Amino acid sequence: MFKFAMIAVLAGVVGCGSQQAQESRKVGNAKVDADFPPASFFEMKDYRGQTVDLRDYEGKVVVLNFWATWCGPCRYEIPHLVELRKGFDPDEVAIIGVSLDQGEAEQVRPLLAQFIDHYGINYPIVLDNKSELIRQFYKRDLSTLGVPMTYVIDQQGQIYGRHAGLPIDASGKPNPGKVLGEEIQALLDRT
Repeated sequence: MFKFAMIAVLAGVVGCGSQQAQESRKVGNAKVDADFPPASFFEMKDYRGQTVDLRDYEGKVVVLNFWATWCGPCRYEIPHLVELRKGFDPDEVAIIGVSLDQGEAEQVRPLLAQFIDHYGINYPIVLDNKSELIRQFYKRDLSTLGVPMTYVIDQQGQIYGRHAGLPIDASGKPNPGKVLGEEIQALLDRT
């Protein structure tokens, strides 16, 4: 079974959320923090009601991006993810967006469809309107969660990078495309 290790390390970045413990750190093959047991594969519905199964992405680098339509930094980050999707071979890299918009699926799906069309999103978007998936990845009190929250997962299912808020480059500026692109490329280069 495809499993993910979890670890959290505090650092400051920009994001949406109250009392957010903001984080951004490469964690490589670090030991798993006891607060974050491995999360097994997930199977969720996308915004159209189709099943997205993480087992289908086994052996690929996976960028798992938690976001919401109301989040300004998320809206800033999404075009960068669209460009990343274009820049990497889909046989090697997968990007999966996880919408945390709340409400009944029948109400949220049309909003997501408009949002996806507006931003030209070219990767799967699953709906986590009941916060089931985020609970696997973020074991702390969800009231402290900020979005965007992005995990870069290696081909063996280990967390390589975690970004709470927008990924910040070496100059201290938000630069999701550059930071995530470098992490993805580093993982592809080591195989």
